[in-house]
Amino acid sequence: MRKHSGFTLIELLVTISLIAILVGLVAPGFTSFIKNNRLSSQINTLTGTIHLARAEAASRRSAVTLCASSNGADCNTSSWEAGWLLFSDNSVNAVIDTADGDLLLMYQEPLAGGNTLRASGFDGSGLGVLQYSVSGFILSTNPAQGTFTLCDDRGSDLAKAIVVNISGISRLAVDENGNGIVNDDRGPLQDVTCP
Repeated sequence: MRKHSGFTLIELLVTISLIAILVGLVAPGFTSFIKNNRLSSQINTLTGTIHLARAEAASRRSAVTLCASSNGADCNTSSWEAGWLLFSDNSVNAVIDTADGDLLLMYQEPLAGGNTLRASGFDGSGLGVLQYSVSGFILSTNPAQGTFTLCDDRGSDLAKAIVVNISGISRLAVDENGNGIVNDDRGPLQDVTCP
């Protein structure tokens, strides 16, 4: 008598059903895990760029410009998720001018995942430009601190933010009023908002 090894149709259907149930339970958590890691990675990249901008201004003894750029060549947007540039800016005009000795230090490509990154505060120009002086302070006609807010499709409840003070020092925003949403540069009771 020959003995057959393998699955019966019922065993196969039960196994497939169990796999489908497990995938259904794990997938939502995995999606959140991916989104959380993407936000953390992107906010860390921007934090590193801000620190680099301040350090380069001091070490080069020159103004440095950090600006939003959708083409990798010039400052042309206020939507930071399109990407950004970091360059020495000897003429302090937010334009890469090689005749003035300006040098591109970094180009960040657009953010993945459909995330938004916006700046508020600073000098209120809305131009998507942050400039550092040789002393490491923010350069502008009306210097003020500001906030970079990073959001995904889950909104401000899970947004991350960086607050940059007038002396150019940055910190990750925290929830100062206990409602679960990080606060921006306007004070401890002002939550960040997403576009």
